[in-house]
Amino acid sequence: MREAVFILFVLFILFGLTALRYRKQIAAILDFGRTIREMKEGAAADIPRQRKEAAPAARELRSCAGCGKWIDTSTAIKFDQNTFYCSKECVQRSMASS
Repeated sequence: MREAVFILFVLFILFGLTALRYRKQIAAILDFGRTIREMKEGAAADIPRQRKEAAPAARELRSCAGCGKWIDTSTAIKFDQNTFYCSKECVQRSMASS
């Protein structure tokens, strides 16, 4: 039993001397860990806010019958149930070509 206590004491002394020698490096590692943890907490707090702002209402997209450009149906010029145009110019070009 006495030998085990002596070995533990020697290991404790070696650990203490090592920590004393590398105390600046150990402090830098701990600071880096704190910084990473703070960044994670800050990012986790920002994510719900960003998702709320970045999630617009779902919109229906249609292809322009004149040029093929994809446009939102709320801003499109609608002729019948399946014919949408992105601008007056596309309507005029389609009418001129037919």
